[in-house]
Amino acid sequence: MMNIRRVHNEELPFAVELAEQVFCETGERYMGHCFPTLFRPGISHSYGAFTEEGQLVSFMGLVPVQITSGQQILSAFSIGAVCTHPEYRGQRLAGQLLEQCKQHAIAAGAAVLFISGDRSLYTRAGSQFFGHIHQATISADISSQWQSSHLWDIRPLEAQDIFAVHALLQRPSAHVNMSLSEMQLMIHAEAMAHVNRQQQHILVAATPNGIAAFAIFSIPANLANAADSTATSHPTDTTNAINEPRHGSVIEWAGRPDAVRELWGEAIRRFQLDSLSATIPWQEQPMLTTAQEAGATVSAIRNGGTMMIINSGALLSQTGLLHGLAKDENIQITINEDNSYTLQTPKGNYPIPNDQDLCSLLFNPYTEALSQHNLPFPTIALPYMYGLYFI
Repeated sequence: MMNIRRVHNEELPFAVELAEQVFCETGERYMGHCFPTLFRPGISHSYGAFTEEGQLVSFMGLVPVQITSGQQILSAFSIGAVCTHPEYRGQRLAGQLLEQCKQHAIAAGAAVLFISGDRSLYTRAGSQFFGHIHQATISADISSQWQSSHLWDIRPLEAQDIFAVHALLQRPSAHVNMSLSEMQLMIHAEAMAHVNRQQQHILVAATPNGIAAFAIFSIPANLANAADSTATSHPTDTTNAINEPRHGSVIEWAGRPDAVRELWGEAIRRFQLDSLSATIPWQEQPMLTTAQEAGATVSAIRNGGTMMIINSGALLSQTGLLHGLAKDENIQITINEDNSYTLQTPKGNYPIPNDQDLCSLLFNPYTEALSQHNLPFPTIALPYMYGLYFI
């Protein structure tokens, strides 16, 4: 008989051990370091399945998060590090944990779950892809044609830059709310670089008046150059690294678009990359224009992971769209008795059959529902969820 319950602080080391057994197949142990919000003591929200003897055999990490989107604040939980001991798989333990996490999040007043994954476990329970992100890819050939403005001193991050970097990170129209301490913790964790089996580097564009932009990069191990001072050494497989294409990615960026572009170009040069990819949320139009004008190849992708609407009333209330509480009475949404929705606009009322259509309407500016009826709608902007904040 399994005991499904919240994981206590003193049991978190067992969760780390289980997660590293499942995820760290190459022998490197990094889960406890890379995901401090899940595994460090505090107020634990995560759930586990325990045997009668008290052994933790299945774990689902759960972390509260608030996202600022314009003038609205969205309360949510993120799910990650989901794992089950090989000997206990096939018992639907993860499904039971997901239900407990869902009920926990609802009781806390959250509107949605952000899930780091798209397994059928989640999609069967109602999670779905969401949002719209532009992915820009810059080749070394293209970046070599970029002319430096010489307006900035591009250098590795220094400890004294921390206030300026935090201010930039919390400035975009949509961002994960992080305190200064939380941001430092996430930078030190290097989650995405470890997941990519690469190294993290951070560059800033500095001026005499402050920091104009910064960018965090995930870079293949560079055998030719010494790593800069912001790279943390950890075991990285460099077999045949010299002969393989060197592709890096931008984990996070913020600041003036022209300065950000120069940081990207400098990363390609400094770390001897063949190409570099960066995500640009749809609402960051100045950055998208800058990337396109600079010759980057741009494609459309979904946001990272999946989303599950767990309390539509809370979601519509927090986004300012709930009928009776909407900040703009010209555009509001009613929840119907059959759990469908109705979009009310000056042009008329339009049905929203289910949560999938509601998710598309709220978070995708190019949703078919809008294009079909030529409706103006205040799409809810979200940050990219597989950036510095990654659960």
